Amino acid sequence: MPEHSTIFDFLGVSPDHKLGQGGEAVVYAMDADRVARVYHDGTDPANVGARVTLLEELAAVAHRVPFAIPTVLETVARGDRIATVEQRLPGRPINELLGEVSGATRERLIRGHLDAAARIGDLTVDRPWAGELMGTHAIHTVTFADYLARRAEKSLATARDVFAHVDTQALAAAWPEPAHYTLVHLDAFTGNMLAEDDTVTAVLDFGVVAISGDRRLDPLAAAAYLTPWITPTATDADRAVAAEWIAEHGLAHLFVPAQRWLAAFWSFARDDQALFEWCKFILSNLHAKSSGWT
Repeated sequence: MPEHSTIFDFLGVSPDHKLGQGGEAVVYAMDADRVARVYHDGTDPANVGARVTLLEELAAVAHRVPFAIPTVLETVARGDRIATVEQRLPGRPINELLGEVSGATRERLIRGHLDAAARIGDLTVDRPWAGELMGTHAIHTVTFADYLARRAEKSLATARDVFAHVDTQALAAAWPEPAHYTLVHLDAFTGNMLAEDDTVTAVLDFGVVAISGDRRLDPLAAAAYLTPWITPTATDADRAVAAEWIAEHGLAHLFVPAQRWLAAFWSFARDDQALFEWCKFILSNLHAKSSGWT
């Protein structure tokens, strides 16, 4: 059994029940209606509590979006481990479905994925600042450009040996100031959305990277994350569909600035080799007019 077997025993789950794993937690099926989100060792309980509070806030506006979002039923602590028991949401991860579907269904699924990412901003959070919605050392700024620069600098500082050439002020200056701030998920990739057939049923993992900022980042991020480094099941045809969607929604001019800032943001993730390689690739091509998806 894993080192957190005490909480496993309490929750009544085993490694065989594992549904998925992310940077914050591992998720296990408890039964047909519930999942257990077991946080990694060393997780700050304050961050878990902040996530619960955020989800409670979002629940009040969840009727505005056509997909389900997580609902926390209970928070459990055993020893030095912490978990939340949550409602089990319908569907399968889109990155899994992309390994199976084809044709018109596949195109609708890609478009639905981007549509859902664009709707996340309808889950309004009322904050007078731009910045992180949780975290002991959360960055809050008056302007979005200041947040983009400070957050990029914080991430890049963990790997300045690789990214010494990156000008964070230039990354931030490439992004226009939004008219107002709302929820930005920042991690709405295909593994954090569930779907049935070609319909998105749920958006998962509203976590410590969520911010108050420019909602346009989420669909652009969802498109950027279709890179083979992050979504191996996505194809060139999928990326072409995403490029069409971006152009249709008037966002094409923001794709490269978004992609570059996202690479700077995720540059702290050196333990995720594929993601880190993507960050290095994107940030090594800062003088190109377009970084593409590769």
